[in-house]
Amino acid sequence: MARYSAEHKPRTRARILVAAERLIKERGPQGASVEAVMREAGLTVGGFYAHFPSKEALLDEALIVGLERSLARLAAGLEHAPPPAFAAALVDRYLAQARDDGLERACPLTLLLPEVARADDAVRRRFAGRTAAMVAGIEARLPAVPGMAPRDVALAMFASLAGAVAFARAAGTPRGRDRILAAARAGLARWLALPPSDDAGSA
Repeated sequence: MARYSAEHKPRTRARILVAAERLIKERGPQGASVEAVMREAGLTVGGFYAHFPSKEALLDEALIVGLERSLARLAAGLEHAPPPAFAAALVDRYLAQARDDGLERACPLTLLLPEVARADDAVRRRFAGRTAAMVAGIEARLPAVPGMAPRDVALAMFASLAGAVAFARAAGTPRGRDRILAAARAGLARWLALPPSDDAGSA
């Protein structure tokens, strides 16, 4: 019987999660069957249940991992940025995804929130807990807004960004898309007192 290193199972699990995230973005949760995910990962279907108890558990975890990866990309290189510059870069980078023809780097919030809303209570609680932890990691780095707690500032900012990107993707023309992005950037800039941006939709 073949022996595997201690790192083999975590690496295989990570491959499955990456494949699942990619297929969920391309086809939606219904199109990301266990068979399709394992084929995308270059693995046999029979090995799936050694890593996840069900398709639902896989999709739940893939959504959270996708969010964590998205946030890491958004914050890359901004470790020492002051709050206004940090928030401005975060806003501009987030809005930029609306101009990407592919969805590989899309934040899952812009694609899958309706699926979370339709999920059971346990999934929504796990989603809320993990997203709360992610928001907690950046809320102190955002500009202060009088009369609002830092957590509420972060929640309002990401709600605005995710909604703007989803709205912009649905626009019928590039001009309409760009107007939505520019309006979202202008509103957030005024609210958070952000420095100007040459292009609201580019990173």
